[in-house]
Amino acid sequence: MKRTSTLIAIGAVWLATMLWFGGRQAGCMGRPRPPSAGAAADREEWHGIYLQDEKIGYSVTISRTLPGGGRAVSNRAVMRLNLMGTAQEVLAATNYSLDASYHLTDLDFRLDGAARLEISGRVDGRELELVVTSDGSRTTQHLPLDGPVYLPDALDAMIAGKTLQVGRRYDFATFDPASLSVQPAAVTVAARETLAVDGARVPAFRLDIVFSGAVSSAWVDSAGRTLKEQGPMGIVMMAEPRERAARLPDRPSGVDLLTSLAVPAQGAVPADPRATSSMRVRLSGIALAGLDVGGGRQRVTDPAGMMVAVEADDTTAAVLTDEARRRYLAPTPLIQSDDRAIVALARGLAKGRPHDRATAEAIAGWVHDNLEKRMTVSLPSAVEVLRSRRGDCNEHATLFAALARAAGVPAALCLGVVYLDGRFYYHAWNVVWCGGRRIELDPTFGQFPADAARLRLAEGDLTRQNLLLPAFGKLGIEILEAK
Repeated sequence: MKRTSTLIAIGAVWLATMLWFGGRQAGCMGRPRPPSAGAAADREEWHGIYLQDEKIGYSVTISRTLPGGGRAVSNRAVMRLNLMGTAQEVLAATNYSLDASYHLTDLDFRLDGAARLEISGRVDGRELELVVTSDGSRTTQHLPLDGPVYLPDALDAMIAGKTLQVGRRYDFATFDPASLSVQPAAVTVAARETLAVDGARVPAFRLDIVFSGAVSSAWVDSAGRTLKEQGPMGIVMMAEPRERAARLPDRPSGVDLLTSLAVPAQGAVPADPRATSSMRVRLSGIALAGLDVGGGRQRVTDPAGMMVAVEADDTTAAVLTDEARRRYLAPTPLIQSDDRAIVALARGLAKGRPHDRATAEAIAGWVHDNLEKRMTVSLPSAVEVLRSRRGDCNEHATLFAALARAAGVPAALCLGVVYLDGRFYYHAWNVVWCGGRRIELDPTFGQFPADAARLRLAEGDLTRQNLLLPAFGKLGIEILEAK
């Protein structure tokens, strides 16, 4: 069972999340290149990154004024993390330009690690044109805009020219690279406070920021400089001199990030989680609205009491609408079901199978048997996973979805938590629709159908992981019954 624990990881979303509020999206494997000594910058800000009072990384933001107005901004971040005993060094880079009104005009986002993911974008009128590149595969996407758009890291741009008066609230549309979508963000001027910075007491405004249901806070001075940021999962960023910020411990923090994110299980814990056929739980700490908790093999039996029942082998008939069927067969920037190699493998696995369920089982078995079980920090795409043949739950689920869709079986990802060793760990698995039924399966664990010792919170693909943000550090699960 301990070996199984190494297969569980929530993936890139929580890494991106823990840095979005500080404006430095997180990625993988590498180190930010320090600005050259002669580089001219209107502003250069360094922050140390801490988890439970232990330093785990730093970030740097360089901003320059453009000729004719506007600004060019470059963000870099590095973190050293402990993920279930596996050391990971995490890096990402975001470069973007703002016009004279501080509205986003273009961006480049790069995530390097087990895979390289690149996102470039340009605002063209009422549309954000995106190009997503992963392992040489390029896809384009066009997001409609109702008005100006910002990046979640551009807090200074959001508040530029605004009156920082306690009680004022400002609403913005932000492009989130982790979900490839435009998301609302709200910034409220919460209070005037005094902050200790390098032994001095500095007056600051505390801004409370709501993004994808998660709340974080930032303290800014009268010049708009960020002095401190405190976000989901207990991550804190503090303004520091360059030399101190860039100084990292030789070893990763002793705090295991995945374990600290996991939800302690209360009540009647399963004797054999992977053989659990049914489970009833009472949830707390979150709102069910907006989540995909109900439906399929999960039933919300008492909405007021937040009670949910899960059945591993649900026999309820399930028929997709035409629109849903098209959606769960279509390729996406990360589930490239139209890729030539993926289509060829899918057809080979489906050949001779009597029905879609047999095809889905064959694909799940192939993914489980042919992917090396390795902890990775990335936002994976199916073409990269097929090439590398390694990864954790996100890689398994993403490749399965692409192969199933390529074989004509509607498929999606389930994002939620799975029980293991007294805790519910964040995890990804799959769902397919075949033979008039909806079946959840887990290619990471080699299960068809998946056991019931888990709870689905969101459904779709990895870009839906932002729905999990409000649950981090707040979700409570009491197991009422497990069979």
